[in-house]
Amino acid sequence: MNKRSMILLMAIFLMLGCQKEKETETAVPTEGILIRIENNSKYTFKDIKVVIDEEKLYGTLSPREKSNYQAFSMAYRYAYIELKIRNKLYVLQPIDYFGEEKLKEGKYTYQLNVEDTSSQNGRLDLTFKKD
Repeated sequence: MNKRSMILLMAIFLMLGCQKEKETETAVPTEGILIRIENNSKYTFKDIKVVIDEEKLYGTLSPREKSNYQAFSMAYRYAYIELKIRNKLYVLQPIDYFGEEKLKEGKYTYQLNVEDTSSQNGRLDLTFKKD
């Protein structure tokens, strides 16, 4: 195999490799109802799940860290949220959304806090913020 053929073959492999990497990147939404999570506690949150009309997973957030935005087809100022701190499950469970207005298109943050994980009654608190 001559030098030109070898260079051409390497270039093709490089282009195919770059193409595959672009395809697997997660796109960050820029339109719709976009919600992110902010960890306002001193604890690491794991397995964060938000459920409104659909379920979105946010993974792990260190203290004071914010997640990327995720798009929802509809949302409210609060939602069903569950997460784990040191393998203990914390849940914010809305009773209903009666009287609540649906959010309009835009960016929002659910700021989450847990004051005390040592007691059996440790609570997950949510503060809603329009970005």
